[in-house]
Amino acid sequence: MTAQPAVRLQRGGISAVVLPDEGGVLTELLVHGRPVLSATPWASAVVPGSAPADSEALWVERWRGGWQLCFPTAGQPNPLAAVREGFHGAASQAPWLAVSQTADTIALGWADREGLSAERIWRLSDEGVTVGTRVHNAGADTRMLVIAEHLILGGDVLAGPLFLDVPAGTWLRPLDYAGLPDGSPVAWPGDPAERWPVVDRATPARVTGLAGVQPQRVGARGSHVDVLVEWQGSALPHALLWQELGVSTEHPWNGQVRALGIEPTSTPHGAGTAFDSDLVRLPPGGTLDWSVALTVRWASGAPSSASPTANDGDRA
Repeated sequence: MTAQPAVRLQRGGISAVVLPDEGGVLTELLVHGRPVLSATPWASAVVPGSAPADSEALWVERWRGGWQLCFPTAGQPNPLAAVREGFHGAASQAPWLAVSQTADTIALGWADREGLSAERIWRLSDEGVTVGTRVHNAGADTRMLVIAEHLILGGDVLAGPLFLDVPAGTWLRPLDYAGLPDGSPVAWPGDPAERWPVVDRATPARVTGLAGVQPQRVGARGSHVDVLVEWQGSALPHALLWQELGVSTEHPWNGQVRALGIEPTSTPHGAGTAFDSDLVRLPPGGTLDWSVALTVRWASGAPSSASPTANDGDRA
């Protein structure tokens, strides 16, 4: 496939950049000039891979930040797959074909050689972006799927402390930093001493599963911003929450990565296909649809992540 250029979308005060050749990732989103998504310090040095990443380390090396689909299997590689899927799934960093485009939308497509395909449409809104996805199994065998919208917030969203708004009735499923189950589920928000709803400079680096999120929405609110992630589709009943605010000092994080992942998922963990009961089974001829919307509203006079005040102590 011939290399495809980056695509810039624009709608009023909202602009975005999509990289079709790198998983169709939404690598940049500016809402009224302010960055919303996380960007890795090594983003400018990324060399796209020609094959799925066999390890998390290689996948992270190729990751610029932003928001992409982890598919057909998010998390650890599927050892039983007939097609090589790699960490976070072959589609997550593979070329997607740009099918059509307008000023504020782009439609992308991806398929593997066993008949599994995905169609994805990014569409800017007045206050952010939505993405709609349809996957179809035209193959002869049922496909086992683990799906995750790898939506990672950063930039000016993390310019001040945030409070997470998670629906009552959600279960917190403790995970280790690799996303593997690490304890018994408890009702959100769990032990008050753990401060799960609070995102600020005292928040440790951690990952958890949010199981049974109903309604399907998670908010992140502070004096500077109001962020809402909403999604629809029975394939994504859960979410992952990743909090990394420059705490991890080991390579490649080096104390420099600031990210808040609010990631709608089919599983409340990052163990890939290891837990059979959590898998989505898509039979021959089967189709799945879902959509995710991200809206961002800035407060008047909200600090920038690059401002002296934000850097000096008010940063999340």
